[in-house]
Amino acid sequence: MELMAEATFKIRPIRPEDYLQVQEIYVQGLETGHATYERHAPTWDEFNGRKIEGTVFVAVEADDEEKVLGWVSAAPISHREVFYGVVEDSIYIRKGASGRGIAGALLDRLIEECQQLGKWGIHSWIFPENEGSVKLHESRGFEKVGTLRHLAKMPYGELKGQWRDTAIWEKLLPKPDVEV
Repeated sequence: MELMAEATFKIRPIRPEDYLQVQEIYVQGLETGHATYERHAPTWDEFNGRKIEGTVFVAVEADDEEKVLGWVSAAPISHREVFYGVVEDSIYIRKGASGRGIAGALLDRLIEECQQLGKWGIHSWIFPENEGSVKLHESRGFEKVGTLRHLAKMPYGELKGQWRDTAIWEKLLPKPDVEV
């Protein structure tokens, strides 16, 4: 039996004082041109207001809980009450922190939390060019359920002005007993 190396990072809920680093990591994702259509990182209040309470986690160095290595969150896919159990994930890792299992651990933590909150589905909208995110989501049981063609015109980066496709990946969670 092969022993797993001890993790060199910890996962914990986000704190407001983490946000400057979370924002910095988000901007690093923006700079790739393959993470989001957004042009700018939101303020703390905007970010916090868009996420589902209790679903934002950060990975930090095991020996320095102040150094954020990556983050994950869930947001509602719709404000219609009937869809409250389906969320969209976001996950970003600091440049230079990949290859340590951080993204997988963060996504595992989000999946666990979504199950505890009675969610029944997680969607991820991923640019097809973002192969790392595709592989991560596949490794956690997400399935590609479709591609939205020409979803939006890219406003920045190397593909500025081009219409982009976006693949939709889905992970179904156990169905909770819900009232209709």
